Amino acid sequence: MRPIERDVLLCMLAACAGSADGWSFFGLGHAFVANMTGNTVLLGMSVFALHGDVVLPFMSIACYCAGVIAGSLLTRNAQPEREDAPWPRMVSLTLLIEALLLLGAEVAWFRMHPTGAPNPTHTFLHGWVAFAMGLQSAAMLQLKIPGIVTTYITGTWTTFFSGLSRLGKKLPAEKQQIESRLGMQAAVLAAYFLSAVLAGWLFRYHPATVGALPAGSALLVAIYSLAKS
Repeated sequence: MRPIERDVLLCMLAACAGSADGWSFFGLGHAFVANMTGNTVLLGMSVFALHGDVVLPFMSIACYCAGVIAGSLLTRNAQPEREDAPWPRMVSLTLLIEALLLLGAEVAWFRMHPTGAPNPTHTFLHGWVAFAMGLQSAAMLQLKIPGIVTTYITGTWTTFFSGLSRLGKKLPAEKQQIESRLGMQAAVLAAYFLSAVLAGWLFRYHPATVGALPAGSALLVAIYSLAKS
């Protein structure tokens, strides 16, 4: 597979995470499913807040970590089977499991509307989606792509600007490699941001379908990468 194809798949996974975070924060409770940095802050603040919600950020972190463990076990011995494959087949199968979980969550979410009032099912769905995001994070960690993370974007912001600051001090060959990496990091950040914008638009005009965005992104990546592997 050409590098550009793999880069597009990574951007789609970043879009999956960004839209899932938007979905969870505005629809499933004020906590995230991929951004564990934000959840850690929310959990800490909720300890002494008068109306702080400890349950959602704590459950999101717990379910995400469970997903990471499951994804790590699934991909621990993954090896590429074909030279033109974007990544090992087991990584693609893990992403397919993630996509099916997200599809199930969207079906449940769709059936709740037009009421959409907070209820215990929202809490369950929040944990469900966080587990799916943990699977994706573990699968992507297996790839060992320097400076590219599709779920916890703080790391991508850090490596992007760190690389940008060192760009002028490198030799031409190294500079070209860094420029390529910076371009990919910028694309991942843009995909994450724009997917959150699109999730916000869906919440305003078609709230019952917002979960289709992360589910569809993950499913397309899983199917395409399985076909290639």
